[in-house]
Amino acid sequence: MARRPPPIPATHERMPGPLGQDTKANNEKFLRDVIETTNKYRQMHGCPKLKVNNELNKLAQEWANHLRDKNIMEHRPKPKYGENIFLSGGMDVTGDLPVDMWYREINAFNFDKPDFTPTSGHFTQLIWKSCTDIGAGVARRADRTWVVCNYHPPGNIVGQFKENVPRKL
Repeated sequence: MARRPPPIPATHERMPGPLGQDTKANNEKFLRDVIETTNKYRQMHGCPKLKVNNELNKLAQEWANHLRDKNIMEHRPKPKYGENIFLSGGMDVTGDLPVDMWYREINAFNFDKPDFTPTSGHFTQLIWKSCTDIGAGVARRADRTWVVCNYHPPGNIVGQFKENVPRKL
């Protein structure tokens, strides 16, 4: 009999409709929330906090803008850094939401046989212990929000999952 994954952990309730406009002040708060939530989850696994890297911020913002302008959802081709992407439409999007969604993939990760799977790749990149830096970008259009995070050094390296994706403390 196949093992059923545990239920997805609940986050807080969200209101319908986009949160704010694509403005500098709104985006700065949003991105602070992305970083704080990322480091909160990393701490739960005994992983060091990530430092904000301005070069990665610039790259992530450029890619978020590209996705918005093309109205698409795809990873950067041949990325130099680790990357998580997120798209939401028709709901209130706060900076913790994309990180919460990536973290929920913990339910698809097998800590007893740690390896890459497409259903847990955002989670493993988020937690990847040897990462030191993060950059984040957000772009909005109408009721859609794109979020991109880039990580250095990149995670999800085959053969390095056991030492880089620790269980929750």
